[in-house]
Amino acid sequence: MKSTRKRVLTAFCTVLAVVTVIFLIYRWDEQINGSNTRPVIECPTYPLRISVAALDNTELLLHDVTASDREDGDVTSGIVVESISQFVEQGHCLITYAAFDSGNRVAKATRHLYFTDYTPPVFEITAPLEFSYSTSFTPLSCVKAFDCIDGDISNRVKMTLLNPDDEINTLGAHNVEFTVTNSMGDVSRLTAEVVVYDRTYTEQRMIPAITLSKYLVYVEPNMYMDFLSLVETIGVAGQKYEPAEFEERIGKLTVDVGGFDANVPGTYRVLYTCENGDYIGSAVLIAVVKGAETDG
Repeated sequence: MKSTRKRVLTAFCTVLAVVTVIFLIYRWDEQINGSNTRPVIECPTYPLRISVAALDNTELLLHDVTASDREDGDVTSGIVVESISQFVEQGHCLITYAAFDSGNRVAKATRHLYFTDYTPPVFEITAPLEFSYSTSFTPLSCVKAFDCIDGDISNRVKMTLLNPDDEINTLGAHNVEFTVTNSMGDVSRLTAEVVVYDRTYTEQRMIPAITLSKYLVYVEPNMYMDFLSLVETIGVAGQKYEPAEFEERIGKLTVDVGGFDANVPGTYRVLYTCENGDYIGSAVLIAVVKGAETDG
């Protein structure tokens, strides 16, 4: 009985040893002949520089990138753009390529990508940030944002009160910051003032309502701005007047540019005021001299 068990055990060990040797020989053959190797991607060492518009051009993104495999030969046609990272720094990200062979083995390579014409997201204010205390209002309804990569990103705009103890629905002026982030992780910020007022019916009719063609402008350094030309109409008692007509028939229109300096990047507040006797109306234009409007 013991002899039989010993023979069975010996036979089992022999079979196991043979299978192990065969497996090791097979693995050794794979390594020697390269049948288990991944493809090799050949990628230029210099960065890829493209315009924002070329981001959807796969052929351009894959330019000068090739791939080969020991078994399949040239597998360049199987290269894909696996991902484009968020910005490492503004306008600079990483592009990752992937190549597959017939055995579905994958190789990857990463390259630096620079946009030659990237600009940060910009805001647009579509109406005065002034609201009646007696109405329901949402300042974000007056603020839009646009990005050169993502297009309209107004739904990503967020507003934060700069004073954490402030409440937006109370009377007075409230300092706020609008922020928006594009898909590359770049953040633009804009500080502004939201005014909540309480007026009688007479005040509402008699205080001049100044309508501007824009409530936010982006100014190139050293660019001349004719702020008065942005006044479209001035409304009083249900009537609308052009600026010259208003000054001729009703009262005075003034524009206070404050400390605006087109040579110095920053955000400036331009104040328009109109007089109708004892009633004074105003409007605010935010002027951003490019170079300081973002924080990414």
